[in-house]
Amino acid sequence: MKIKFLSTKERNPTEEQGLQVLYAPGKRAAFRLRWYLILLAVLSPLLWLAARWALALWLVEAPAQIHLPSSELRAREGAQVAELRVQPGQPVEAGQLLVRLDNPEWRARRYLLTAADDAPGAAEQDALARERALLEVLLSRAEARLEHLQRLFDKGAATRGELLAAADQRDARLRDIYQLAQRARSAESPDRRQRELERAWLDNRLQALELRAERAGKVSEILVAPGENVGPGTALLRLEHDGEPEVWIYLDPRHAAATAVGRSLTLVFPDGSKLPAQVVRMTDEAVPVPTELRQAFSAPARSLQVIARVDQLPARWRIDRLGLKARFPHDGLPFVD
Repeated sequence: MKIKFLSTKERNPTEEQGLQVLYAPGKRAAFRLRWYLILLAVLSPLLWLAARWALALWLVEAPAQIHLPSSELRAREGAQVAELRVQPGQPVEAGQLLVRLDNPEWRARRYLLTAADDAPGAAEQDALARERALLEVLLSRAEARLEHLQRLFDKGAATRGELLAAADQRDARLRDIYQLAQRARSAESPDRRQRELERAWLDNRLQALELRAERAGKVSEILVAPGENVGPGTALLRLEHDGEPEVWIYLDPRHAAATAVGRSLTLVFPDGSKLPAQVVRMTDEAVPVPTELRQAFSAPARSLQVIARVDQLPARWRIDRLGLKARFPHDGLPFVD
């Protein structure tokens, strides 16, 4: 395209209102450059769209994310976050305590059960314990006397009647201890036994609120704060584990042919660097594109999820949920990126 300038200044570039201008040639060049810049600004959106259209004819581009091997720690019961024992980026070992939850309602119920057991029966239990201790002392004395009379009887220094009387005394003490045990058992009411079972159940549930790491890893993200109430299944934190990372690619269904296992592609990182990758599998359903990967002003849509594997991922890009771009060649075209 050629622009023609037919203004008065164009016809007489060395005159300005009848006066000769020494810098007119330079002003003429600036005048022409200004118009070219205006034209470039007007055409730049069209040039950008044309470049994108040409790239789309050669390559298929799709949003992607790096996913590191990870797991989520979730609450098993409705509770309150009492304490977080770890920080983001902290390495953890298998069995290490990560989060301690608490349930104030369970603790209040346990306190009431303990108070109900201790209030009326404490004095009775103490009296039974003292009586048993006294009977055990009397039993030991009766057994000692029986052994002594047995030795004397063997030597002929005691009569059989004295030996039998000592045995009867020993048996009487054994009977008293047995009767005391029966009294103590009958003193335990069904309500008391029910309270003991409920208290044991509460102790087990409260112990289960201490959540530990099932395997070694690193804390990548903490999703709750101390004092926050959580429900069953709420994600508390995310752990990263050692292993090969995966790249999740969200491909337009029109380009389903590019999802063949073993298909080569190129990953474009945020700094413009590129690495080759390969498709290893794909899901059998359409999934929504994550919000952070959607283009501006685009409507929510479902895409084919393709899983790719990249070899020798640099440590600086080993970041979970890092956004990338994946480029596939069109069918029938050589793969040149």
